[in-house]
Amino acid sequence: MHFAAQAPRQGGQRAAEMDEFVVALYEHVLGKGAFHPSRIAEELDVPPQRAAHAVGVLRELRLVKTAEGGGADRLVAVSPEAAQMELLVPLEREILDSRHRLAGFKGQLSSFVAAFEKQARTRAEPVVITGDQEEIELRLLEAAQSCTTEVLVMQPCVARETRELRLARPLVLEALRRGARGRILYPHTARGDSGTRAHLGELLPAGGQVRTTKEVSDRFLVFDRKTAFIPSGEDGEDGEIAVVYDSTVAAFLAGLHARVWESAVDFDSGAAGYAGTMEELKATLLSLLASGAKDEVIARRVGMSERTFRRHVATIMQDLSASSRFQAGVLAARTGLVDLALRSAA
Repeated sequence: MHFAAQAPRQGGQRAAEMDEFVVALYEHVLGKGAFHPSRIAEELDVPPQRAAHAVGVLRELRLVKTAEGGGADRLVAVSPEAAQMELLVPLEREILDSRHRLAGFKGQLSSFVAAFEKQARTRAEPVVITGDQEEIELRLLEAAQSCTTEVLVMQPCVARETRELRLARPLVLEALRRGARGRILYPHTARGDSGTRAHLGELLPAGGQVRTTKEVSDRFLVFDRKTAFIPSGEDGEDGEIAVVYDSTVAAFLAGLHARVWESAVDFDSGAAGYAGTMEELKATLLSLLASGAKDEVIARRVGMSERTFRRHVATIMQDLSASSRFQAGVLAARTGLVDLALRSAA
């Protein structure tokens, strides 16, 4: 058999020639039993490099292997069926395992499809009202983590805050630490509440601005003027909140916050007690009393418990030497503690 005289070719023709030679070499060694690769070139009258390359191809295809007891320089031809068992079966098993893993991943991910589609549908709604604790937490977390510019908060004292405001406290703090600007409004009564003062002591070092006002009539959170969280129902008693994904509503709440902020008083963590806001608080209490509002309504608006409210009223009546709440209101108006116009407006 003679191959040396064949002229070299290029591209596909050369590859086809080499394939033919590899097959021819395989046929040649099939009937030889064990053989030395170096002698094959002489037997086929081809350059040693060409024979060595063909033997290398057969090794990769597992069609030749080292002969038993013959040393590393003696090879023996192997049937294609045996080569297939050695070479292809492990690959097929690996492919099968990969398919099983793929099916497993698809099954696991399908469990999240419904949740994703539900979230996509609800996010398309401008307002979502929910009382589900987990959903509230997730929506708060999403809004807080995506917040980059501004957080606006208006809320009562820590002891009277609604559930979502309590959940939002650490999230707001984290947003401030990331660089978002924070403006937090509390009622003056927060100055006398130890729990609230402790929280404010964390907000200020994180870069938050805190002010207090005579009364907090609204409770809400606004992130980046895009997403707002508003308690549903009076004082959030029903446990539901409205999550508003509407920039117009968020901007309206931001404007309301700004108007209250202008007349509010800066909070200084180093100042003790009410720090000069007690007189304004007394005037607010008297004005609301004179309007005929019930104790629980007044207490809620100024951010204190009914017991604390009644204690303040008792102190005010004693200071004014009044025997009744009505008389206290009259005396307060005469002494200028209460603005009559404000009282009538209330």
